[in-house]
Amino acid sequence: MSARYKAPTPGVIEQTGILQNVEIPEVHLSETGSAEVLLANYPWVVVLTQECDLQLDRFARLGLPQVDGKPPVAKDKKLRGILLCPAFLEENVLLGTYVEGGSKADNTTRKMMLSNRHERFHLLPAEVPTMQSPLVLDFKLITSAHPEFLLSLVRDHPEKVVAVICPPFRDRLMQRFLNYFGRIAEPGEG
Repeated sequence: MSARYKAPTPGVIEQTGILQNVEIPEVHLSETGSAEVLLANYPWVVVLTQECDLQLDRFARLGLPQVDGKPPVAKDKKLRGILLCPAFLEENVLLGTYVEGGSKADNTTRKMMLSNRHERFHLLPAEVPTMQSPLVLDFKLITSAHPEFLLSLVRDHPEKVVAVICPPFRDRLMQRFLNYFGRIAEPGEG
């Protein structure tokens, strides 16, 4: 792999794991007002849930002890959702074509995005052979998926897990996401 990315652990959901071509069930309101589940297609998603929470969820689902000699992890450690952030090809984000109604980035925004100084976006540079093209995460578009759904996906389709972001690049991504997600903004500012 590379210094920025590492090979994923087979069959395991890892923090900052990069998955490609993922369909995630999402609940939407129909025109009649009833809820319906639709599949949302994402070219890439990055797992943002903390590694310690993912590990406790894994142990709780399997009934395993956290450390040798300790009782199994309590079932209340099971997660109800795993936080994901969609990622898109850099060129599509800069052109504004990655979302419906998007707009082309002006020169200032472009420079900020490409240097990871724009608070809403995070650039994952290409590093062949792991990452063929640069991707951009849009923190405004976070979503989630049930752990069992994602676990079956990574077990049944290991080719969908491209890589895992290594420290300190993982740490910087998470810090930037938390800064964006935890910001205090007045309506119209964000």
